[in-house]
Amino acid sequence: MSCESDQGAQTLWVNSAKVDCVGVGPMQCFQIKSSENEDWTNLYQEISGFDFEPGYIYKLQVAIDTLDKNTLPADKSYLEYRLLEVLSKERDPFLSLHDIWVVTDISGLETGVAGSGPRPNLEIDIRSMSIMGSDGCNQYKAKIESLSENKIRFGPIMGTKKACRDMSIPNSYNGALAKVSYFKREGLSLEFYNQNNVKLITFKKVD
Repeated sequence: MSCESDQGAQTLWVNSAKVDCVGVGPMQCFQIKSSENEDWTNLYQEISGFDFEPGYIYKLQVAIDTLDKNTLPADKSYLEYRLLEVLSKERDPFLSLHDIWVVTDISGLETGVAGSGPRPNLEIDIRSMSIMGSDGCNQYKAKIESLSENKIRFGPIMGTKKACRDMSIPNSYNGALAKVSYFKREGLSLEFYNQNNVKLITFKKVD
């Protein structure tokens, strides 16, 4: 199989976990970007010579080889990524959010969340950039649309529609979750804030 490397050396950042994607069929993709300020995009192929370890963000120097299309199967890309050098390897700081959290306080909820009923909980999955959990009555899930420094934003929150006897906590929790713009993690505590830096929800890490 002939090829030529006519695009020179390029710098790529590789995210700390592969994500579910669909190419020819269901598969796992790298997330890559060519500058630190870009959004992550899926790479539907491997990087030759790259020994990937989940949990680390990589900065790579790669060559992109152009293969002879006439010798390739119809489902194979004519571009092949080849590792030249690992420029840096740093632990992903957002993995500290990758856990299960239970609500201890919701701002504006007069009765509090303590009591005999189930508390809302939140599972953050950084690898799939998604959240899921229970609002104390219904199950919900959503995508993490953006995550950077101390900023976090969720996509539309989808949930079941069961009606419980007391909906005050679920309604307050869902309303607050939809307004989240910032987060702060300290020890076993996670706090969500709105765009005006008003605290909305406090969580405790589940042991």
